[in-house]
Amino acid sequence: MQALKKLAVILPVLLVSIVYLNMHHFVHVGPKRWLLLAASVLLFYCWVVLNVLRRPQSSLLFALIESSFYVDVFSVLTLTGYFVFFNQVSAHGWWQQMVHRVTVREGVSLEPFLFLKARRLLTYDVVGNFIMLLPLGIYLPLLYKRLQHFLVVTAVAMLVSVSIELMQLATHYRITDINDVILNTAGAALGFILYYIVYNLVRKPAASEQYEVST
Repeated sequence: MQALKKLAVILPVLLVSIVYLNMHHFVHVGPKRWLLLAASVLLFYCWVVLNVLRRPQSSLLFALIESSFYVDVFSVLTLTGYFVFFNQVSAHGWWQQMVHRVTVREGVSLEPFLFLKARRLLTYDVVGNFIMLLPLGIYLPLLYKRLQHFLVVTAVAMLVSVSIELMQLATHYRITDINDVILNTAGAALGFILYYIVYNLVRKPAASEQYEVST
């Protein structure tokens, strides 16, 4: 039964990755790019498989929640350019180009809270960056017992967001923006608050029922 649950965790993200590869027409790319793409996908799946094997799936519902977490992570990686990272950094002179972009501030924004100063809170970029890591604030305390504290989840989300921005700086896939870090972290913090509220709403009735049964 555990084997079926583990398969149920891995299968959805595997299907999503196959659809992604087909949609982006990687069939006609050169062998070097294929190898680098394969390396990035393999690294991701090594992380997924190790987590799935290490963690017992107590129920089918838990397996589906865990699977949706990996699908969400895969979606974030595709949106932020992870699967082009290996290809970009293998190009000649990528480090010099990255240093040049930082020096001249090309595609780099280090001024915080621009979205507040411009009073444009409902734009696609602002809303998208806010909700991008919001699920992370829910998944982390659900799946990892050591990450069931607000400050810990917020710190992890901030580190994830900074890593994404550094990756985008290296690849020039998107603009590297300190405001994205702020919005990503705030979204994850809200996600944890939502988790905490729902968790306590569910736990209190369950605790009351258990007390009534015991008495």
